[in-house]
Amino acid sequence: MHSIESFSDLFVDACIRGEQDELLLLSLYGHESSVIQFMAALSVPRDKGTPLAGGKSCFTLLEADQHQTVYVPDPERIRKFTGQRPGFSLFGTLEHICLYDPVAVRPDPSGRAASLLTADGEVPRSRLWALVKALSPFPLLDHWQEPLLDGLEARICTRLIALPSPAAGCASSIRVSLDDRFEDIVSMGVKAGVLALEPDAQPADGAARMQAIADSLPPRPPRKPLFNPGRIVMTPGVEDLLEHYPGLIERCLAAYLRGDWGAASEANLNDRAVASGEGRILAAYAIDPARPSAGYGDNTVWIITEADRSVTTLLLPHEY
Repeated sequence: MHSIESFSDLFVDACIRGEQDELLLLSLYGHESSVIQFMAALSVPRDKGTPLAGGKSCFTLLEADQHQTVYVPDPERIRKFTGQRPGFSLFGTLEHICLYDPVAVRPDPSGRAASLLTADGEVPRSRLWALVKALSPFPLLDHWQEPLLDGLEARICTRLIALPSPAAGCASSIRVSLDDRFEDIVSMGVKAGVLALEPDAQPADGAARMQAIADSLPPRPPRKPLFNPGRIVMTPGVEDLLEHYPGLIERCLAAYLRGDWGAASEANLNDRAVASGEGRILAAYAIDPARPSAGYGDNTVWIITEADRSVTTLLLPHEY
């Protein structure tokens, strides 16, 4: 069991974090009043102070001399299940709370990625295959399950225990991601007869052959930018976001420079500005890709390139 700093009467038996130490799942036990206090503390605005670490939406797990910080980027998004364990301790009935971020159980088709939560580190093949089919940009035949999962598992599955923020306690998570060569790999498998149209025609060594096909493909070279962005700068508001969203700049700029304008309301004006080489370009992206962006307001970052292509600025809408 782990404890939580400033909440010594709460006990954690499982915690799963994402790549940026963000909370995906937390299983904890404690008296109802302590659980309520903890939940309330997560939602205290940062500028109002909080008993949690650093005055931010985060908490610290403690086990012996180890400290692990867990961030909660958006407490309002966290969901919970509640139960009771009568007789669980000498001090009466304890609440059992399971907190989780819907991102942990909801596939992201646009990013072709999703997480699978597991209690013992093992995921039934049927669950993994169903998720791969849901993320795939085209239909997959069910008898392709064995060659694709066995041949490509190391490529498409990452166990979070291998990341800098391993799971704590009895739970773990597997990140499933289909990279930009997945379509090419499947297409080559079909052309080579490794992925047959009929189950009876499936070769016995399909998994090894699919792995060989995947290993033979180098990463796709980066696309040439559609336009010259000039000097790239950011505002203080965007810079403050990088602690919790370290990949924000790279993700948004990559989409921007290939002509994906995100949630921009006048994408056609951007297309004309790129084609003519004249006129300002403005795009809008979700800060947290798991939540929607209206193109303005919360959860939105703007990218603006001046008409003379001298400078490109990343900023928050209220900083305009």
